Amino acid sequence: MSPAWLLLLTQILLVAEAKKNVPAVIVFGDSSVDSGNNNVIATVLKSNFKPYGRDFEGGRPTGRFCNGRVPPDFIAEAFGIKRAIPAYLDPAFTIKDFATGVCFASAGTGYDNATSAVLVSVAS
Repeated sequence: MSPAWLLLLTQILLVAEAKKNVPAVIVFGDSSVDSGNNNVIATVLKSNFKPYGRDFEGGRPTGRFCNGRVPPDFIAEAFGIKRAIPAYLDPAFTIKDFATGVCFASAGTGYDNATSAVLVSVAS
């Protein structure tokens, strides 16, 4: 057996074993993994309109900054948890949904504190 096939077989076995041990996917990050938190906060960074989401279930924009699913969605599906990770702030999801994973990511976050001062406005 070639080394490439052996490596692939090893990875398949590791994922199969991990499926038994991974109960949830918790996500922190920026627009590359935001699943819609920015839909419900005061910010200029939004993706809840077309063409975003055209390849997502139902062809609807969800707040993901892409045309379909973001990387954590694929990771959760690979572990057999669920097909899409919901945004923490999405009012359509319940605590039961969050038990298998939730996304806290928000587009526009960054290492520089000035980023939030420019992109997020807090109503007083």
